[in-house]
Order: sequence, then structure tokens, then C-alpha cells
Amino acid sequence: MSNVVTLGAAVMSGGRCSLAQALELLAPDFTPMEAAAKTTQAINEHEHDRFPLYCNGEVVNKAHRAIAKVVLNEEDGRLIPDIESTGPGLGWARGLNWELEIDHVMALKPQPDTRMEAVQTAVAAAEAAMAEAATARAELGQARVVLQAATEQMENAAARAEAAEARVEAATDNLPRRRPGTKYKDDWPLVMAAEMIRLALRDPEMLKNIDALVRFMVGPEGFLQKEIGWAPQDPKDVRRMIASLLQFVR
Repeated sequence: MSNVVTLGAAVMSGGRCSLAQALELLAPDFTPMEAAAKTTQAINEHEHDRFPLYCNGEVVNKAHRAIAKVVLNEEDGRLIPDIESTGPGLGWARGLNWELEIDHVMALKPQPDTRMEAVQTAVAAAEAAMAEAATARAELGQARVVLQAATEQMENAAARAEAAEARVEAATDNLPRRRPGTKYKDDWPLVMAAEMIRLALRDPEMLKNIDALVRFMVGPEGFLQKEIGWAPQDPKDVRRMIASLLQFVR
């Protein structure tokens, strides 16, 4: 707060003001009588650090503060504020130079009630939070609908895939098997193709190694020997057939 206060034509500097100027500072919040009572109360209840009081430039001690009273004396139709003693004795001389500090006088004025502003701020924050919560709930509802639809779509796709795999497995399991020992030389490509289809479904990693497939199909203990009791003598024939079949399986 500024230490220079203008009251009509009077200018006060140095941070202090007279009793008359103090009552002007407290108007129009207080009438002169109310301002005098308010000032008296502050002088009596507070020490110098809370509400400084000076007399002829000197700090008024605690004992004198306790018996000080601001009064209004009428002179020539005007109210002249002064401080009198309420204690025993002859009292104090009239017209002494009493001074107060401007900042402390201004602190006696009613302060703005910030409670309503705080309530309004809290209400606005609560309304904003409620609006945000409503938006979030709406978005959550939409997300749940999308998730439900996606879940149903995945379940349907999984069911179709399982049904298709079951049909393929049933079809390959029903392929006719040849008895060992009986030679069907002309059928070996067909038998080998059926086995590769079975491998594609049950052991697809094996189809990635053509050399391993050739060894699996031919040889004394190979698949063809076990199935039809015969295998081409030249593994290259088997290799060419496997390579041709892999074009359709991969």
C-alpha cells in the first residue's frame, strides 16, 4: 500500500496520519463515532507492532495505550478527534499531536469477503469436472460398443477358421492308405502329395526344408517305402516332384 494518501486537499507522507485524517480514511465504511470506537479498540487491544500510536513523535507505551480513548470534541460545529485517558488522575492535555500509521488504519476497514468468490470458483471447478466426467462416460460407452462388436467378429472368425480346419483335417484323414508291401509305382506322386498336404496342416515347418522332405520320402525307411513299398531310385525325381507340389502348398 502506498505511504502517500490524498484526503481532499491534505497530502500525508512518511506513512503516518493524524487522528482526523485517520477518521477520514475510515469513512464512509464507518461513521465518525464508529471510527473513533474502532480506533480505540485497536489501540487498547494491540501493541505497538500491531497498531502503532505516536504522541508528539514518540511511541506510546503499553500502559498508556490501555487507558487511551479516541473522543470527538465539538468545536465551532466541527468534530475534532482527540485522545483522552480513561485512567485515574487529571488525564492528559488536550490537543497533543497524536499520530497513527496509515497502513494499520486502512487495515481496520472491512476486508472483501473472499468466501463467496472461493465458493463460486469451487462450483465452477465442480461443474467442469462433472462435464468432463460425462464426456468420458460417453466415450467409454462408445468404446465398449466397438469392443463388443470387435469381440463378436473375432469369435465368429475363430469359429469359421476352426470349422474349416476340421473339414480339411477330416478330408486328409480319409485319404486312402496303401498297404505296405504292395507296389503301386504309378501312384507315388499322388501318395506323396497327400502326405505333403497332411504335413502342411500338422507340421508346416517341415515344408521349409526340401532336402529334409526328400530324405523323409525316399530311402529304406522313407515314407513311400512304408506306404506303397516302393520309392523312385533317383532322389532327383522325388525332389522335382516335391518342388512342383510346394508351389501349391506354400
